Amino acid sequence: MGSGPNTAIQLYSIRTLSEPLPEIVRRVGTAGYDGVEFAHRFHEEPPKDVAAALDDVDLEPVAVHADLPDIEAALDGESDLLVRCRTVGCDTLVIPHLSASEFRTRSDIRSLSHRLCDVAAGLEACDMQLGYHTGRQTFRPFLPDAAGKLIDGTPIPAAVGEYTHQLLTNLRATDQTTIPSETPAWNLLARTTPAELTFEPEVAEICEAGYDPTALLSLCGERINMVHLRDVAPIGPFRGYTNVPHGEGVVDMEAVLDAASDAGVDWVIYENELDNDPTAKIDHGTATLERLLDGSKPSRSSTRLPATSS
Repeated sequence: MGSGPNTAIQLYSIRTLSEPLPEIVRRVGTAGYDGVEFAHRFHEEPPKDVAAALDDVDLEPVAVHADLPDIEAALDGESDLLVRCRTVGCDTLVIPHLSASEFRTRSDIRSLSHRLCDVAAGLEACDMQLGYHTGRQTFRPFLPDAAGKLIDGTPIPAAVGEYTHQLLTNLRATDQTTIPSETPAWNLLARTTPAELTFEPEVAEICEAGYDPTALLSLCGERINMVHLRDVAPIGPFRGYTNVPHGEGVVDMEAVLDAASDAGVDWVIYENELDNDPTAKIDHGTATLERLLDGSKPSRSSTRLPATSS
């Protein structure tokens, strides 16, 4: 394959590890990763200690996952999230999930796009970048505005509305090699600029939605800096998918990594939602990424913010 992306692990995958976050960071660094992507515990533990651990093992803070309302609250001065990011030298916040109701109709995606652009402008003023971790609902075709209003106005559990949309999606034919303009993913790309929003493809979620992950890499080009690597396998009609070890499911790992390298993606991030020993996941991740990248190790291409005291 030649020179490829740097390697990282999403710490949510090893959330059951009971050690303090700085010790987990050191464990990840000594395992051979180039970087780490933070999740929920980053918002709770002392950032100075995390920064010291990153320096101890020369580990890059690739990004922090944070919910959209939490980022908005931080921009309003209601939390110390941005200070925490500055302290550890991280300049990217990634929204890991958004409600399915944000994506049902074109009207929904217009509203969401405006909201994301406002947040991106606030982060840009702090020399930070906004990203979105693509979930499967990002690739479902739009419902008519009237259908979206009907679901929202019906006194039934949200999960029923979500299932209805999924059922309608499964009944539609899709071209798996392209991302259609009838999807939120295509529209988010069209309604935002590279300076406002980058994309973090979650390849298993894209496969679950019925598309080839390399299609999003081709569509987004330079707007993808990070790729999440996870694998899934189908468990029956309308029953969805289950997590499986990397390389044993529907994700063509080699094709994804080839496309990521060709696109100049900076980071490939190991994600593992299997109910396995977290320490074993750390070692499995380095072995998996080394195998997929043919052992090549590129030079560090990302720029780390200088750490500051909180």
